[in-house]
Amino acid sequence: MSFFLMMAGFFLLLHVPPLRRMEFLRGRRAKGAAAMAASFLIAGTMHLTDPSRLIEMMPPWLHWHRELVYLSGFFEILGAIGLLIRRTRRLAGIGLAALLLAVFPANLHVALSGISVRGLPDANWY
Repeated sequence: MSFFLMMAGFFLLLHVPPLRRMEFLRGRRAKGAAAMAASFLIAGTMHLTDPSRLIEMMPPWLHWHRELVYLSGFFEILGAIGLLIRRTRRLAGIGLAALLLAVFPANLHVALSGISVRGLPDANWY
């Protein structure tokens, strides 16, 4: 939920002058891609700079928790960059959708087990 709110905030921000006059941000699709890219860039950076709180979300049946958090952060940043390049936007979108499916078990684990992770919404939000 907080990721969606962050993305919506970036999208609205891109409609404020002088940002809405920038040539590469013409049209809703370009603004949406830029807002998504900014959101995934922040999320990916959080995975790389503070992995410990995201490791808490990992289901116990998965191995290599720290490595998987780093890997997902790397691919979030890579996908964010891909969204900003028109030629790679579609492939980046597909990759990020696959990444969201891959991290879904961690979110499900938080929701079902009632884990509280600092800096993230309570398990009730899940």
